[in-house]
Amino acid sequence: MNGTDKIIEKITWDSLAKSEEILARANEQAEHIRAEADAKADETSRAAIAAAEEKAGFNIAAARSRTAQTEKRILLQMKNEVIQQIIASALARLKALPEELYFSVLTQLAVEQAQPGQGVMRLSQRDLDRLPASFAQGLEGISVSPRPADIEDGFILVYGDIEQNCTFDALVSARLDDLKDALHACVFA
Repeated sequence: MNGTDKIIEKITWDSLAKSEEILARANEQAEHIRAEADAKADETSRAAIAAAEEKAGFNIAAARSRTAQTEKRILLQMKNEVIQQIIASALARLKALPEELYFSVLTQLAVEQAQPGQGVMRLSQRDLDRLPASFAQGLEGISVSPRPADIEDGFILVYGDIEQNCTFDALVSARLDDLKDALHACVFA
């Protein structure tokens, strides 16, 4: 081998060695970049999973809250319906009392609702038709009008220009909130 061939061979071997060195560094850098990318992908994946878990937890908590609110609303609605049924049943029973007891209740109501001065009690035509003869005796300062009122039960108490509606429905309506509170405490305590 002559000198030129030796120089070419040396250059070839040096180039080959240099290429292998460059390739080894490139592989090392590629491995380093791949490791960093894998670490970053793991970190991103963990962050995405944590965010998804947090969002799922929030959605579950919100769903539970909505469910609890719906349950409370339904329960309250059911309680109100039960209370309304109790009040309606009590009113129906009151309206259907036997005559003697019915007029005793009217007398007691008139005494409770009486105002100072001379009052006039107006009854329904039905009640005037079945009015016991001794009814007016229990009423102090109140006379019974022979003119019927356009009502179903109870009475209208008149003091001059002032009319006080003492029908059972009106009395219940006036104290409805108190009745509901008392029934709620009694029935659902």
